[in-house]
Amino acid sequence: MARVRTPNFHDARLSVAQSMIRELIARHSPSAAGLKAGHPLMRAANHVLDQVSRGHMTEARVAVVAYTAFRAAQTGVESTLGHIVGTVERCIDLGVHYALAWVLDDRDKMNEIRGEWIDNACDLEGWATALDEWIRYHEMQKPPRYMPPLNAAGEEQAPYATPAPFALPPSTHGRLRVGVLGDWGTGEDDAFAVLDQLMTHSPDIIIHVGDVYYSGTAAEQNSHLLEPLRRARERHNVPVYVLPGNHDYYSGGDGFYGVLPKLNEGVRDAAVQANSFWALTNAWWQLEGMDTGYHDSDLLDVNTDMTRLREHEAAWHAQQLSSAGTRTVILFSHHQLFSRFEAINKNAWRNPILEDTLQSWQQVTPNIAAWFWGHEHVLEVYEVPGSPDQKSVPPLPILGRCIGNGAFPMFTGESYTPNPDSNVATLHATESPSGIPFPSNFVQSQADDEVWSSGYMTLDLADGGPATATYYQVRFDGNVENATSQVLWAETIPAGTGGVVNQPGGN
Repeated sequence: MARVRTPNFHDARLSVAQSMIRELIARHSPSAAGLKAGHPLMRAANHVLDQVSRGHMTEARVAVVAYTAFRAAQTGVESTLGHIVGTVERCIDLGVHYALAWVLDDRDKMNEIRGEWIDNACDLEGWATALDEWIRYHEMQKPPRYMPPLNAAGEEQAPYATPAPFALPPSTHGRLRVGVLGDWGTGEDDAFAVLDQLMTHSPDIIIHVGDVYYSGTAAEQNSHLLEPLRRARERHNVPVYVLPGNHDYYSGGDGFYGVLPKLNEGVRDAAVQANSFWALTNAWWQLEGMDTGYHDSDLLDVNTDMTRLREHEAAWHAQQLSSAGTRTVILFSHHQLFSRFEAINKNAWRNPILEDTLQSWQQVTPNIAAWFWGHEHVLEVYEVPGSPDQKSVPPLPILGRCIGNGAFPMFTGESYTPNPDSNVATLHATESPSGIPFPSNFVQSQADDEVWSSGYMTLDLADGGPATATYYQVRFDGNVENATSQVLWAETIPAGTGGVVNQPGGN
C-alpha cells in the first residue's frame, strides 16, 4: 500500500498548524479520524512546514508560493485549483495559507488572506472564525492546563488526599494482564490494527503513555483515542488510563483533560481519571504513571527537552511509594529516562533530572523494578542493570524500555540504528523467540518494506510472583481485519527485588 511520510514536529506551533489544517480537511472527509497525511492539501502543507522547521523557509509569502507550487506539481490533483473560486478545496487552500502565515508570524499576510477568504465566501462556513479561535488560544501564552495533587483542605501541599490511588482490576487465574500502548494516537488504520491485536490477548486494563497527534486537540482526542477505544471495548470492556505526552499539551492540554471523564464511561468498577498522573495498586503491584509532558509542552520553554515532573507531583509519587510496602513498583511516563537513539536536550543521552527523581524514590522503596516510556517511535530494549557484561557508562539505574512504536509511521529509510555517540547500551546481540535479531533491528519492516512495524506490550502481573513483559509487532497489509501479531521478545521481572531476568518466551 502507498505510504506517505508524516513529519513529526517537536514544536508546538508547527504541530498546532498541522492540527488546524487536518481538521479543515476532516470536515469534508468520509472519516474525521486520521492524520490525513495522504490528502494532497495536507501533503503540500507538511512539505512546507518541514522546510520551515529546518529553517529553510522564513517568509510567509515564500511559504505560500511553495505550497501552491507543490500543489500544482502533484499528479492527479487539481492543478488549476488556484483559479477556482468558492470551492471547498479553495477555502481549505486559503486556510493553509493562513496557518502558514501564522506559523511565520506575518500579520500583514494573515490580514490579506482573510480578505481573500471573505471574497471567496469561505467565511460562510465559519472556518475563519474557527482558525482565529485556535490562534487566539495558542497566543494567550498561558501555562498548559494542569490538575495538581491536593491535600484535604484543597491546597497544593502534602500530605496529599487527591488523587487517591486507583484499584487495579481483580486478577484472573492468579495474574493480571496490562496492555500498554505508546505514541498510538494517530487515528490511522495502523493504530486500529494494533489495538485490535492487543485486544486478542484479553487485557484486564490498558495504559497509553501518550501522544495523540498532531497536537492533542479535542477533536483529535475524540477521534484518535476515545472512539477507537470505545469500538474495541464493545467486545471486551476494560478500563483505560492515559498519560499526556508533549503532543497532548501542544494545544494547551484542554483536549487531554476534556476526554478523561469519558474514558471509562460504562466500564464496570473503573475509576474516573481526573489528573495527568496516577497510581494503580493491588496487594502485590503498584503502577505509577507520571506526567512528563507538561514541561515539554513548548508553551513554557521551547529551548529544552530536559523535561521533569512538577514539584508537587514528584512529592505525590513519593508519598504513594512510601506506602507501597512490599508491593513491586513499575513506572510509566511518556518521555525517556535515557536513550541510545535520540539526544535529550540536544547533546545528552540521559535525563539527569529524572534520574535524580528516581534516585530519591529508590531511597523510599527498594522495589522499583522497571520504567516504561514512549516518545521515540521505536521499540528499544536496553541492557539489564547489574548484568556482568553491561556497557553503559555510568551503569543504567533501572531496567528501561521504550515502547513508543504504537502507530506513528517510522520509514525504513530513516535512522533506526543506535547512535554511536550515546553512552547507553541496548541489549547485547541475541535473538527473539521469532528469530528476529537484536539489537540492529528490533522490529521488522512491513511487507511493503517502507515502514517498520508498529506494536504493543503486554505485562502479566502474577499474584505474589514475577511479571512477564512481552513485546509484539503487528503485521499490517492495509486491511485491519488481516492484521496479525508476532512476539518480538519477552522477559521476566522478578517481584520485589528491582532486578530483571531476561528470558525468551511468549503467549
